[in-house]
This record gives sequence, C-alpha cells and structure tokens, in this order.
Amino acid sequence: MGLQVSRKRFDQLGESELTAWLRLFPSGALSASLFMHPEFCRAAHQTLGPVDVVVMEDNGRIVGMVPLQRAMGWRGLLRGYSQVAQDISDGFCFPVEEAYLDGVADALARAGVWSGFFTHVGTGRAVRHCEAGAVTKTYLVRHQPGEQDLWTALRERSRRFWSDTERCARRLNELPGAYQFHWQSPNPARDLGTLVRLKLDQYARTGKEGASLYQARHQTFLKAMVSSASEGFAAPLSVLYQGNELIAAHLGLLGGGRLHYWFPVYEPSHAKYSPGKVLLAEIMKRSEQLGIQVIDFGEGHADYKEAAATETHELAKVAMALGVRGALSMLPLRWAWRFSG
Repeated sequence: MGLQVSRKRFDQLGESELTAWLRLFPSGALSASLFMHPEFCRAAHQTLGPVDVVVMEDNGRIVGMVPLQRAMGWRGLLRGYSQVAQDISDGFCFPVEEAYLDGVADALARAGVWSGFFTHVGTGRAVRHCEAGAVTKTYLVRHQPGEQDLWTALRERSRRFWSDTERCARRLNELPGAYQFHWQSPNPARDLGTLVRLKLDQYARTGKEGASLYQARHQTFLKAMVSSASEGFAAPLSVLYQGNELIAAHLGLLGGGRLHYWFPVYEPSHAKYSPGKVLLAEIMKRSEQLGIQVIDFGEGHADYKEAAATETHELAKVAMALGVRGALSMLPLRWAWRFSG
C-alpha cells in the first residue's frame, strides 16, 4: 500500500492520532517536544488561527504527525507553512519515525505544503531537502545522578553566582514584608497581565518595539496557555511577591521532566535585588519535588544562563522546499531576507 499522507485540522484529530503524536517525538527533540505538544497546538488553533497536522501512515500505522500553520501574506498564498506559533516558539522538530525522516519533505508536498520555514531546530540530524541557516545555541542545566536539587548542585559549579543570588534573597527579606514565592500564581489573570506589561517595557528599553508580544492575539494565546493543563503538560506561571507587589515572574512550559524558561521578567525598581535570579533560585531549589530534570533557558546570551548551564546545544533556522513549487513558495521569504538590510 505504501505511505499514506493526509492533512487534517487540529480539531479533526482522533484520540488515537493524539496518542501517536506523543510517542513520535525524537529523543533529541529538546524543547520542541513542548512547543509542538498537542496542548500547545490546541491553544494556538483556538487563538492564532488554524493548525494543520500532516499525518503519515504506513499500512495503517501512524509514523509521522507534523503540526504546521500557514504563513501570512504571499508565502501563505503560495502554500508556505511554518511551525505553530512561530513568532513565540522556541523549538521545532519532525515528530516522525527515524526510518521515514528523509521522506518528510515529499510527504508534506503531497499534503499541499509546498515549503516550510522553521526556527530553533536541533542540528543533530540532517533531513533531505532541508537547508539550515545561521546557528545559535540554547543553554541547559540538567540534574545529575546523586544531586539533591539543581540549586544545591550549582553551589559547587558556580559559587559566585550562587552566593550573589543568596545575598540578594537575604536583602529582599530585610525589606518590609518578606518576599513570597509561588510556583503557580494564586491570581494568574492579574499576574499574567503584569508579566506582559513588564515584558513590553523591557522590549521598549532594549529597542524591540516590533516584538510579537505587542500583538493582542499573542497575548490572548498566552492567556490560553496559562489556563491549559493536561497530564504531562502545563504552562506554570511562577511569581515572586514583595508584600503585595509582583517583583518577578516567569511563564514557562513544563512536560516530561523539562522546564523551558520562556518569558521571565522582573520589576526594574527592584533591580538591585536581582529578583529574577531569586525567582530562578526558588524554582531550582524545588526541582526535585516538581519533577524537573532539565531547565532549558533558550537561546541568547545572559549571565545567569552562562552561570547555571551544564551544557549547550546548537539550533538553526531551516528552510524546506521540494522542487519548482517549493522554490516558488519560498521566494517571498528569500526576498524579505535579501532586502531586510
């Protein structure tokens, strides 16, 4: 019979397909297993526009499930696709069995996907018809056998960072009203609003006024993420209060023992106390009881990432285009790259 390929909207998938999806993530998927999780895609489908899933079957057995969203503008008209919620996603992989990976471009083309452009793709496995671009790296801290928790282990590995953060925590506690940490915010609607405001203020200070979080639809998506949870997946909104004031917060993705450090913020008026680092320390102290084996800090340099990380992994932007139609579909994006300065 050979390989059967179909494209379905997310809300048309059955339980057997959703179950198969979860088993298809490769072992080296990094945080892509969170940013391509069915619950992440469900929230995107409900708030950012239709999510299409290319289903690959061999004699009735599901061997691939690739969720995508149609690109905006001319590339979308030319059947160009991208990863789900690409503007705020930090991970992509192909949830396809190893033996079928080199046929994924052909399968997508058969499903009406002429081209694909993906970001934050692990560089460990080359796939036919995929062209990798500039490489960045992501920073991870991993729990090692015999360690009590991630924070205790950090004391020996990065004593200066550990000591500075502990000192900041003591200074915060000397202020009126000791600081309070909550792994999950007691008031998620209010605290998410504060997180978004602080993040937009940060973008304005650092010249990132065009960031996707300025768009109302992405803020709505984050609200959907905070309210979504299922077995094996959650989007915890962790907060640090000083009295009644939120001074640091983090919205992350958690699943399979991995926490992706996604949207961290702090209140600038408390910057001298490093509340963001204190919040991270409180999470790391509870890593064992929360079942966190890995914290992925994402790409981009930051002092706390360098201090805490035990390993790094390379990520790349990847373009997939098969044949003449694929090349045509990629033209709008290549023109944008050429004239972007």
